[in-house]
Amino acid sequence: MDLTLRQLVFLEHEMEKIVDSKDRDLEGRSHASSVLERIKEELQQKKEQPN
Repeated sequence: MDLTLRQLVFLEHEMEKIVDSKDRDLEGRSHASSVLERIKEELQQKKEQPN
């Protein structure tokens, strides 16, 4: 999936909210944490590639 930088930043923020939410169950927070790591990797790649 090819997401824009703006979309990735939005998803990063939303996943961080889920991970930090005490109202979410452990499984949901764990899934969000996994997704968050993938988003961070993608953001790093986007920052490193030339325009």
